[in-house]
Amino acid sequence: MTDAQIFQIMGITYLAVGIGMLINPGFYKKLVGMFAENPPALYLGGLIALLAGFLLVTFHNVWPSDWPVVITIFGWVALIKGVFLLLLPNASIMITNFFQQQMMKFLTVWALVVVIVGGLLAWLGFFAL
Repeated sequence: MTDAQIFQIMGITYLAVGIGMLINPGFYKKLVGMFAENPPALYLGGLIALLAGFLLVTFHNVWPSDWPVVITIFGWVALIKGVFLLLLPNASIMITNFFQQQMMKFLTVWALVVVIVGGLLAWLGFFAL
């Protein structure tokens, strides 16, 4: 898989989530709240983050002084997040609850950040590389 393809997948995903947060804020507030109350969802989220991070780190652990380093950084963050969710679920629930309280106040800001990041990643994938 090329850097451009990875950026395309990441960009489309972030754009979809960010736009979804803007269009359906109530759903995303509820989703975050239910995540902390649902141990199987927390566990599955940890497994998915661990798997995605592992794949990115294993197959794209490069540190150039160019845009592809973003893929490696996302990989390491996902890997660490997955390990954290699986090893420390109670701490993850506390952080999720705190995030949910803050999310109520700043959901539009978070959504715009996600849309901007998604737009940048998509631009890199479809036009820049």
